[in-house]
Amino acid sequence: MNWRNLFKPSVKYSVFTLIAVGIIVGVAGYFVTQQTLHATSTDEFCMTCHSRHSLKDEVLASAHGNNRAGMVVQCQQCHIAQEPLNYLMKKIIVSKDIWGYLTIDGFNTQEWLDANRREQADLALEYLRKIDSSTCRNCHNHVIENPPESMKPIARRMHERNYAKPEDERKTCVDCHRGVAHPYPKAHQSASK
Repeated sequence: MNWRNLFKPSVKYSVFTLIAVGIIVGVAGYFVTQQTLHATSTDEFCMTCHSRHSLKDEVLASAHGNNRAGMVVQCQQCHIAQEPLNYLMKKIIVSKDIWGYLTIDGFNTQEWLDANRREQADLALEYLRKIDSSTCRNCHNHVIENPPESMKPIARRMHERNYAKPEDERKTCVDCHRGVAHPYPKAHQSASK
């Protein structure tokens, strides 16, 4: 193979035609990818593999599903970072759930969830720590940076003290706020495995 052939325009097509086709294919590919990522980030899609788990009911019973504002948080708002690179990486990692659904006996059962809840919760916490709870901050950043007067005084002081620390010494949201949307398993549950 001659390397010059890579940089020479095609004998059959003009450079303009090749660039135009490349742009059309690139734009079409981008939009198809975006639509696919969006379609696989809905609660309906998530519930295809988690339909027989209590996860949706847990969210609806929590402050993220039963609140004064009437807002219900969607799965992807907590479980998938919204920053482009982290979003794409998490979508790739989460695709393993499809493999689990197809290969793990009883994956879509409450019994499997109960038996594996501690491990799954710890994986979620590890992920949220890795992204510095950016999914929490998407909605709650105003509380972290400037706690409202309506916040309980002790909680306000804790947030202010934490935020006053150097960035590398700060706690992230999930270090203090576990089990906000799904019950966090007690220590004795993991010991009974």
